[in-house]
Amino acid sequence: MDPKVLQRIGLTPGESKVFLALLRLGQSTCGPIVKKSGVTTSKVYKILSRLEEKGLASHVQKNKVMHFKAAPPEKVLDLLNRQFLELEQRKAEVEKIIPQMIAYQKQIEEEHEAEIYYGLAGLDTLFSQQVHDLKKGEENYVIGITHFENYGKPVAEFFRRLQAKRDNKGIKSNFLLGENARGSFDYMNKSKFCNLKYLPYSSLVAINIHKDVTVIGVFVGNPILIKIKSKAVADNFIHYFKLLWDLAKK
Repeated sequence: MDPKVLQRIGLTPGESKVFLALLRLGQSTCGPIVKKSGVTTSKVYKILSRLEEKGLASHVQKNKVMHFKAAPPEKVLDLLNRQFLELEQRKAEVEKIIPQMIAYQKQIEEEHEAEIYYGLAGLDTLFSQQVHDLKKGEENYVIGITHFENYGKPVAEFFRRLQAKRDNKGIKSNFLLGENARGSFDYMNKSKFCNLKYLPYSSLVAINIHKDVTVIGVFVGNPILIKIKSKAVADNFIHYFKLLWDLAKK
């Protein structure tokens, strides 16, 4: 009999030789097994132990001497059936994580787009699109706003009108504001769609995230806005927002 048949179902070459030797010998001590299988004495006990773990061998002790015996040949089929069952379980486990692996791959393959906008016209273009993109109950995240007066009256008035549009559509807005902005945004405090928290900092840079869009605004003189369209980048900033949110104060 070709030992490779047994190797194809998971036995090592040594295990195959020892199992076939046991079948031919019947119950036997170690010496005849070594001679019949061609496996060295230093290895045969470990191999016999592994065969017992697989249900293909057993032993008894007679007069303090170990005697080994092969299991019925049908046990080879039991081993094969166990392997099939384990394979099915592994297949089910892999099938569960396939969607996650595909998502990871898509994140890497995703095309990242970046655009730059300027001034009030740029603000209007970007945030009109945001209001259009978001549906009722969907969320917008903002990091970095201080007192709008620091940005100039036209910008302050623009964001006041923008928030009214968000409220009218039922868009949820989460703001991490600078502590110096506390009490400056009555219209946000009155809105049932706004959640506000404060951090001890002042910034002329604001980050606005919704869906797969991140807008970084630099409000020094004429506003400069960098739009990044990337789900991976947006998810990263939202994670950053949530970490800061836990540290911020109401």
